[in-house]
Amino acid sequence: MAERFRKSLDFRINTLYIITQGLYWMMVCCAVSMGSAYLSNRGYSTFAIGLLFAISYLFAAIIQQVVSVATDNATNFDVMDILGALGIIITIDLLISLCTNGHSFMTGLTFLIAAMLTTTIQPFLNALNFHIEKYGIEMNYGVARASGSFFFFVMSLVAGFFMKAFSVKAAHFFGFFISAGFTYMIIWIFRELKSTGMKVKNEYDPFEQSSHDNFDMRFVKEFIDKYKMFFVFLIGLMCFYFGHIVVNNFLYQIGVNVGGNEATNGGLLAVQAIVELPAMIFYNRLRDRFGNKLLLGTSAIFYFLKLFFTAIATSVGMLYFSMLFQSLAFALFIPASVHFVDEIMPKSDAVKGQAFVTIAMTFSSLVASILGGLIINLLGVTATLWFATIVTAIGVVIGIYGLFRINIQK
Repeated sequence: MAERFRKSLDFRINTLYIITQGLYWMMVCCAVSMGSAYLSNRGYSTFAIGLLFAISYLFAAIIQQVVSVATDNATNFDVMDILGALGIIITIDLLISLCTNGHSFMTGLTFLIAAMLTTTIQPFLNALNFHIEKYGIEMNYGVARASGSFFFFVMSLVAGFFMKAFSVKAAHFFGFFISAGFTYMIIWIFRELKSTGMKVKNEYDPFEQSSHDNFDMRFVKEFIDKYKMFFVFLIGLMCFYFGHIVVNNFLYQIGVNVGGNEATNGGLLAVQAIVELPAMIFYNRLRDRFGNKLLLGTSAIFYFLKLFFTAIATSVGMLYFSMLFQSLAFALFIPASVHFVDEIMPKSDAVKGQAFVTIAMTFSSLVASILGGLIINLLGVTATLWFATIVTAIGVVIGIYGLFRINIQK
């Protein structure tokens, strides 16, 4: 394998990209997924934590659009420069976070910056796959993304253990080295591509077309009129994704509610990551056999089952059981939503349709972060989970109805 790595550019680039995806998802674990445990142990209320999550999601969405437009219009930098710059900023930010004390302004600010920029990176890292292919290199994105879940699984266990055994700063300590490694891998890939001597034009923009379309009220109204049932589905999506975000953002509080700790938080995240792998790896086979519509409906139902069993959990063991439903919830939802949009819309509308899916997910994330933190503060974890379960159930009904009617409309 070492000889193949040395001689084959395709194999070498694919290996580097797989490692880069893995490091990115480890970074997500340290900077975002462990955020609730990190901030709670430093004196932040659940409402403040939810607010920080919401702000990070909002700013990430704005930055993604701004940077995308800038990249599309620029001739002297591309997606690799963006990824390298973001990696450097996150590395510096996480280093500064190790010097912060307790419930301080800098603690919240450094977390916000890390979570915001880590979230910002994702579409550009995915875009890197297409950028590399322009050099004539055949990429295997599925394997790379699946490796990300495996790396996340490992990091969840390691970070959770060290946060419990030593310090809550352990997550950001590991995150610092991981983000530095991520930046180095981006530089390595850049050098490998540069060594080919090829000059690539028309950079792949993760927000191509959608960032330039005029999303004014008239356009939105016309698009809704054209795809009514699709927007009914999006209403359902916002509801069942609400529950997903509540569980993810406040998983630490949910674990503590039944006797868990930081190590439990890491273990629960690890289970979610590892059970996602089969559906991600074999998604194309599942799609060919069952179709995108059925897979989307299945993911919505499994979101509800995950919320329901999380709400009734009275022990850490029951929480671990509820995380198993992630296997056919989030793992199916992400690829199915993309393929389904392409399936029900012509190419000219598919990019816009996917933009509306992203907007719905972002809006749901914002509301879930703020409302989830507020309800936990006022009524506790159990009441919040039951509220999220009810919202999710409503979303499943609306979402499946919309999916069913889309075929009739078509």
